Amino acid sequence: MLLIPFYTSNLSKVGYSNLIMILSIFTVISFILALNSGVFFYFYEWKRKRYQNMIFTTWFYYQLGFALLLGGFLFFGASWLQDFFVVSPANEMDIINGIRLLPFMFIPYIINITNINYYRIDRKAKSAVSIVFLEALFTVIIVVPGLEYYDFGIPEVIIGLLIARSVVSILFIKTTLNYIHWKGFSMKILKRLWLFSWPFFVISASAWITISIDKFIGAEHLTNKDDIAVLALSMQLCLPIVVVADMIRTAIGPFIMSIKDDDNANQTYQQVFDLSVFSALIVLVLVVIATPMLTFLLADETYMKSIMVIPLVAFASVLSMVSNQFSISFSLVKKNSHLILPTLSGGLIVIISNMLFMKEYGFVVSGVSQALAGVVMASILFTLGRKVTNLNLNLRNSSFLFLITAGFIAIVYIDMDSILNGNYFSLFFGGAVCLLLLAFVYLLAFKKSKT
Repeated sequence: MLLIPFYTSNLSKVGYSNLIMILSIFTVISFILALNSGVFFYFYEWKRKRYQNMIFTTWFYYQLGFALLLGGFLFFGASWLQDFFVVSPANEMDIINGIRLLPFMFIPYIINITNINYYRIDRKAKSAVSIVFLEALFTVIIVVPGLEYYDFGIPEVIIGLLIARSVVSILFIKTTLNYIHWKGFSMKILKRLWLFSWPFFVISASAWITISIDKFIGAEHLTNKDDIAVLALSMQLCLPIVVVADMIRTAIGPFIMSIKDDDNANQTYQQVFDLSVFSALIVLVLVVIATPMLTFLLADETYMKSIMVIPLVAFASVLSMVSNQFSISFSLVKKNSHLILPTLSGGLIVIISNMLFMKEYGFVVSGVSQALAGVVMASILFTLGRKVTNLNLNLRNSSFLFLITAGFIAIVYIDMDSILNGNYFSLFFGGAVCLLLLAFVYLLAFKKSKT
C-alpha cells in the first residue's frame, strides 16, 4: 500500500494497470511451486528429524526445477503474452521486458518463501515477519526514489523488486543451508508431497482468477481502459483484508496440523474460526469506511469510482478466507481432490460473468462476480465438508456477523450516488453502527461459549 501513491502519481493509469497485471502473472505461476500443504502434513506425520529435513530439501529442489521451466516460458513467450495487456506502440517493449524479467525473481522468491515456511513450522514468527518486513523495506528504499526521481517504468520497478528480494535472501542464507544439501532430495517424498498438494494448484489458480482475471478481461471489453486502473486500485485498497486473511491462513495451517490429535481440537478450531471471521469483517468495514480518504491519500479523485466495487471485493476476500478454513478439514483426511469442484465453480462464475456482462454494465460486474463466486464456493465447501470430512464447525455466530456486514454494504450501495458526490454520512454512521453490532454479537457469543 505504501507504493500505491507513487505508482498512481508517476505511472499513467494504463502503466499502473499493466504493472499490477504483470506482477499477478508471477503470482499465479508461483502457485505451481507451492507444496506447502503437503510439507506441513508430512512434517508432522513423520517424527524423525532426518525425514523432516528431507521434506524441505525435496521441496526446495522441486521449486528450482520448475522455476527453470516456468522462467523459460515467460522469457521466450513474452511477445505472445503481451497481447493480454493494454498495449500501444509506446509501451509494447516495456511490457515485453517486464515479463522477461519475471523469471529472475524466482530464485530469491524460492529462497525467501521456503525460509518463511521453515520458520512457520518452527513457530518462529519473528523470523518469518523479518523476511516480509525487510522485503517491503528494501522495495520501498529502491522503488520509491526510482519512481520519484529516476523516471522508473515497468521494467525498472520489477528490477527493484528483484534486488530487494535478492538482498533479503542473502541475509537469511544461513537458514537456507539447513536444507540446501542436494543429497537430501527424494523422489519418493516428492511424489507424496505432490499427490497431497496438487489440488491446491487448482485452488490457488481459481483464487487468483477470482481476484485478478477481471483486469485482463477488462483490457479487452472495457471501453474506458482507465477503469482497469480503478479495478487495480480497488484490489490494492483491499490489501488490509488480504493481509488479515493471509495472516490467518499462514498461522492456521501448521497450527491445525499440530493440534489435530488433541482431545479439544474441535473446540479450539471453532474458536479460531469465529475469531477469524470477526477480525476479517471488522477490517472489511474499516476499509469501506476509509475508502474515500484512502483514495484521496493514495491516488486522486479520478479513482473515486473504486468505492463502487470495494465493498463487494472486500466481502469476497472474507469469504475466501472462510473457504480456506473449510478446506483444512479435507487436508486432515487426505481428501483434497474434493476441493477442486467448489474452487473451479468460483473461478468459472467470475470468468463467465465478466465476459458476458462487463462490456455492457462496466467494471462493477467485477465486484458482483467476486462476491457471488465467494458465496458459491464457501457454500459448496461447507456442504461437502459435512458429508466427506465430518466438518464440525457451527456457523450460527458467524452467520449473524455476515448478516450485519451485508446490511451495511447494502446501505452503502443504496446511498452510492450521494457518496460519489461527497456526502459520506451514511458511510461513516452506518459503518460505526456496524462495528458496534459486530463487537456486541461476537462478545456475546464468546461469553456464551465460555459458560
